[in-house]
Amino acid sequence: MEKKKKLIVFSVAVIAIFAIIFSILAVKKVKTKDKNEEIYIAKKGEVVHSSEQTGIIKSQVGAIVKVGTRATGVITRLNYQVGDFVKKGALIAEIDDREKQAEKRSLEAQLEEQKKDLEAKEALYGYYKQNFEREIMLFEKEFTTKDNVEKAKREMDVAKAQLEATRAKIKEVTEKLKSLEVSLSYHKIYSPISGYVSQVTTQEGETVVAGLSAVNLITIIDPTKLEMWIYVDETDIGRVKKGMMVEYWVDAYKKKIFKGTISMIYPQPEIKDNIVYYLAIVKIDPKDTEFLKPEMTTHVKIIIEKKSDIIVVPNNAVRFEEGKNVVYIKTADKTIRMDVETGIRDDKFTEIISGVKEGDKIAIPVVKKSQPGPKK
Repeated sequence: MEKKKKLIVFSVAVIAIFAIIFSILAVKKVKTKDKNEEIYIAKKGEVVHSSEQTGIIKSQVGAIVKVGTRATGVITRLNYQVGDFVKKGALIAEIDDREKQAEKRSLEAQLEEQKKDLEAKEALYGYYKQNFEREIMLFEKEFTTKDNVEKAKREMDVAKAQLEATRAKIKEVTEKLKSLEVSLSYHKIYSPISGYVSQVTTQEGETVVAGLSAVNLITIIDPTKLEMWIYVDETDIGRVKKGMMVEYWVDAYKKKIFKGTISMIYPQPEIKDNIVYYLAIVKIDPKDTEFLKPEMTTHVKIIIEKKSDIIVVPNNAVRFEEGKNVVYIKTADKTIRMDVETGIRDDKFTEIISGVKEGDKIAIPVVKKSQPGPKK
């Protein structure tokens, strides 16, 4: 009897030990399962669908100006060198104009002489005109002859012709002076834009000879007139439209995001390494030109579509099973596989059109990081 009691006690103890071991294993299994997944509460958010492209910073048309002159002569002044900032209208250079100034003084003297001659011719014409009118009156009263009238008319006509000739000479000299003033203006070169001098092709003391085209003296770049050329792959150009917003950054300022709008898409393609690209142009905000320089490479994100106040879940919560998009929804006692209709997605979230409501608990599998192997 005593042995029977001991056997019963031993059996109960063994059963209890097995029960404890099973409970521990069960708990470990649940914990392991929990560690293999995360729970995301479905909520409303924003999804920005974009296309990533590569671009280059370029100077706009008109931002680079080569300043030249049509004058011939020795450069007597050159006020700027490479790297200097020039304001619009500032005097850049002067070319020796002594020969032109001497020609101008000669013409001015001729003009003064012609003006004095004009006064004399006007007075003479006035005298002969009055004489002719007087002869007409006398002839009407028969106090003079027809010959005297005709003579007075000839004298008046000659005086008038001489007067007109002098006026023509004055006009000719005046036009020559105007032309000379234009030529003289070529001897002083002013900056057409504000910017930095990027190139100087001549120096003080050198002689420039103007031919059919203007001689280039310096080159000025306006740093505030920049644009970005985005090389859009032919597979993406169908989704890219004029007016779309873009975000971009450059390697020099990786943490600074610049923004702009596509203003133009060139219809003519460019082929590089057998790949067809189309150029989308973005005008750069002048305030951003403090950081951006021509020929910088840009990393561009073109905003194709943007939706707000929609149900979103992380991208890895949506799985493709049996030809359908599904998510796993956690309830109080089980996990349900739910077919969903998805919309746009970005690098983090996917839009859920139907199948999930706000507040649903979505199970997301946790991807374990591979452990490094033993060192050899």
